Amino acid sequence: MSDHFDAIVDSVKGALAASPAPTCVEISFDPRGWSELDQLGFTNLALPAALGGSDGNLKDAAIACEAGVAAAFPLIESNFLAVPALTAAGVPWPGGVVTAATTAALISVTPQGTLSGRVTRIPWLRNSDYVVLIFIGDKGPQLAVIDPRVGGASIEPGTNIAGEPRDTLELSEVRPATLRDLPPEWDGLGMQYGAAGRAVQIAAAGAAVLESAARHTSERNQFGRPLVKFQTVQHQLAQLTGDVVTIATGSEAAVLALCERSPQAELLVASAKAESSVLTRRITAVGHQLHGAMGFTTEHKLGAYTTRMWSWREEFGSEMFWQNRIADLVALQDDDVWGLLSDHTLAGGTELNA
Repeated sequence: MSDHFDAIVDSVKGALAASPAPTCVEISFDPRGWSELDQLGFTNLALPAALGGSDGNLKDAAIACEAGVAAAFPLIESNFLAVPALTAAGVPWPGGVVTAATTAALISVTPQGTLSGRVTRIPWLRNSDYVVLIFIGDKGPQLAVIDPRVGGASIEPGTNIAGEPRDTLELSEVRPATLRDLPPEWDGLGMQYGAAGRAVQIAAAGAAVLESAARHTSERNQFGRPLVKFQTVQHQLAQLTGDVVTIATGSEAAVLALCERSPQAELLVASAKAESSVLTRRITAVGHQLHGAMGFTTEHKLGAYTTRMWSWREEFGSEMFWQNRIADLVALQDDDVWGLLSDHTLAGGTELNA
């Protein structure tokens, strides 16, 4: 990792050092942690300075989100969904706590610019000052910046299985703070950014599970020697390491592809999210097995990571959703898998555009 990325990691971890340790019982919003990161510019890293951001890029944001994976606020939603959409629409950062959501639900827009509809499972909505909503309107993709407490809006609380807020927003002729058209490619692009963000989170949480398992098996003795000395445990740690590295490599490739606006971005995002969702099951199972009964207690931090991974694997598309999308991309390439992977088209044995 470069000095630049090391500095981001150190700054994020320093800002969150005083934050409550995560548990699998309750995840309470951390206003102090958000305020610290917001003042340092880590809540909108990739937003241009002209729009009130930190003028970084999506890779910077991914490094910050990995370092803050245990954070109890919408760091991924702000950096991976709100920021790219605000940038595309040329909308300034609204300030305060910002979450974001993309929805396929019908959102009606009146000629007067008011919105009506229902958006489910918005992360940390109850704690947010604004939600950046990406939806398909009559004119195509649109962005709305909404104060969830404005007249006509109501919040229905909900949670995922990890205890993180996933709230429903009811809109009845709500006037947003900003309503703006998005470029046509944003029909589906929000889903890609969200999926890449969740893959980054799963990779970071998986790394935390691996670190905890390696420490526990080194410190815990059984039959007069550390658990890590047993061959079975060594095999499980090796498998866990391989799975964590696989997810980390896939998520990094997806982030870089989005950052560079690569024509293969959707394929790489689909692969990263599908693989991270699939491997979540094995990482969490092996992680808990290596910790033994201790890993299932509510006091141990392991559950805070594994329950979140179980939740995140289903959000912004499950493995089945993205595996089907990969199949669609192959079909659109006339079943030319090599052409899809290499971004070259094969015709009669000849590689075109090489």
